[in-house]
Amino acid sequence: MKQRVYVLPIWTCAFLASCTVGPKYEQPTLTATVPDAWHFSIAMECIPGDVDVRDWWYRFDDPQLVSLISQAQKNNLTLQTAVSSLLQARATFGIASAELVPNVSAKGQAEREQGSNNSTTLANFPNVQAKPVNDFAVGLDASWELDLWGGIEKNIEAASAMEGVALENYRDALVTLRAEVASTYINIRVLQITKKLTTLSIETLQQLLSLIEAQYEQGIISKSLLETERAMYDQNTTELPAVEMQLVQEYARLAVLLGTEIKSVMHQLSEQSPVPSASPRVAVGIPVDILRRRPDIRETERALAAQTALIGAKMANLYPKFSLSGSFGYEATETNDLIRWDSRAWSVGPSVSWDIFNGNRIRSQILLQEEKTNSALLTWEQTVLRAFAEVEISLSNLIESGKVQESWNDASASLHEAFELIKEEERAGAVQKQTVLNAKRNLINSQIMLAEKTGAVSQNLVSLYKALGGDWKDVESKENTQVRSTP
Repeated sequence: MKQRVYVLPIWTCAFLASCTVGPKYEQPTLTATVPDAWHFSIAMECIPGDVDVRDWWYRFDDPQLVSLISQAQKNNLTLQTAVSSLLQARATFGIASAELVPNVSAKGQAEREQGSNNSTTLANFPNVQAKPVNDFAVGLDASWELDLWGGIEKNIEAASAMEGVALENYRDALVTLRAEVASTYINIRVLQITKKLTTLSIETLQQLLSLIEAQYEQGIISKSLLETERAMYDQNTTELPAVEMQLVQEYARLAVLLGTEIKSVMHQLSEQSPVPSASPRVAVGIPVDILRRRPDIRETERALAAQTALIGAKMANLYPKFSLSGSFGYEATETNDLIRWDSRAWSVGPSVSWDIFNGNRIRSQILLQEEKTNSALLTWEQTVLRAFAEVEISLSNLIESGKVQESWNDASASLHEAFELIKEEERAGAVQKQTVLNAKRNLINSQIMLAEKTGAVSQNLVSLYKALGGDWKDVESKENTQVRSTP
């Protein structure tokens, strides 16, 4: 007899599992061919091995950058919104999971009621009048929908996948935030250097203009040459306000990322610092690594899983729904008689409902979910292909910008040497002051370009780290403790 008690639930579970409707989710596969290696990784002499982007911002060896990213992770509003969406998704999963268990509610009432003397009940008894009566009741109501076709289970599966979507969205927001903070910080450092050098260039032009004006007064040059030099000076002075405007824009952008005001950012970055740079040799792994690393790809894959589950949830509506319900309690007209066995009241029994005619509404809903699933699959494939392209573009940009930086580094070094030689010639009386100032201005312009090209290399390196998926692992156990678990 005991054996039957244990065997029956096993067969029941097997039957229920076999009745689950809808497609079973499988990991999607890319229709396009996945290359064995990145095309530009060989030219860049990338480090072989798995993708390594852990704490990539520390590799720039810039404590200010590390501090800014830490501030952004704590205060950025977009990231906090992503955290809120994740917690909402977890709560939604909890709501969906609760549909599998019985629903039990307590009830109680205390009423005094007066019936009508003219009611149909007393119509045949003219001498009888209704009297006020008390009605006291306490008890429990219970209901349970049997998930025979797996519709509830599919909804839970979809909610679980949507929780994954929210988690990957948070991770993608975190990766994007770090990259944007680093990119903005690099721009600020480049612009600060540009501002300083532009100011120095304008001062040099002022000295040149003073020499030209002196030459004009001495009758050495013509009026037209003087006005040409003045126009050149005025044109070059406009570069400084342009740099100032760009710098304020970057300060404001960083302030938004940090969740603070622009004054605070300007104060933090008031002291000029070199453009942050790091080694461009990165362990980029192989293209297939991107499928498991990039949060945006993982997000679209989870969205596909959720959409697939919803097909089964809608298909379950084609079949009848069975429920068990019951109640137990006590009812009496006097409180002294309420909690007595002869005051008990109960009911129990099954119920069934079946939507047998609905104008193909359910089948149309199933078709809608199938098309949404197909669209989700296409979105996943598009995201994967875009990710491949972003990595290749970032690698190419890093290679080419590195070449440009090397050329400008050589050019700046040559111009610096030329400037020193011209100063010696001036001291020897071989050249005039104007030649020295022109050489100085050329050197300053080359240094401005070198700062910009150095910044471009760092920007492309940040883009590569982001394209490779960034660093999102263990974010809950490290500094991003705002992602808390829900009961």
